[in-house]
Amino acid sequence: MPSAQITEPFVVKRHGLGTTRTALALGTAVFGLMVALTLAIVVVQAIRGASIREPLERVWLGWGGMPLIFAVGLPILLMVGAITALEERREEDADDVLLTVDDTGIYLGGEQPRTIPWEEVRGVCRLERQESEEIWEPRLVVMLVDEDALPRSTKAWGPSCPWPGTQEILARSLPYDDLVTAIAQRAPHIHVTDRGRVED
Repeated sequence: MPSAQITEPFVVKRHGLGTTRTALALGTAVFGLMVALTLAIVVVQAIRGASIREPLERVWLGWGGMPLIFAVGLPILLMVGAITALEERREEDADDVLLTVDDTGIYLGGEQPRTIPWEEVRGVCRLERQESEEIWEPRLVVMLVDEDALPRSTKAWGPSCPWPGTQEILARSLPYDDLVTAIAQRAPHIHVTDRGRVED
């Protein structure tokens, strides 16, 4: 029988415009604005006693009828999005988990997900790797090598992933102190460091 979790896992999930729920919320907001615009035109024209059809045609049939096509197609897309969001709630959302810190170890999500038990971890660090001449990418590295034996190349230190929240549009980057606290609660013997920019 697996041992029970002593503390609640620290989980960082994908947020921002890349998630179905966010796209669904944006689509619903746009659809709501379209309905509000239509109602406003109808009410204003009814109060003025003027033709309702003419301003509606100008709004919805302008640009080759594109707004009308969008207005007709958007509810269908919203229904598909709602069904997808409901299915995502029922299914395990492992693809959205970027990082988990629990009593057994560290899980790094992303393109190459991996769980590293605490017995193998020699340290955890945040660093920035130079991806091109002017671009430095923040990364979370789980070090599998002792501090005094670290190779020159940071890629050989252990598994890594982009720092959670740095690659999603409009997402909030994981605060460094939150990671330090999460690891200190579950594995106080593991050192967490911020090494800044490291050239390989």
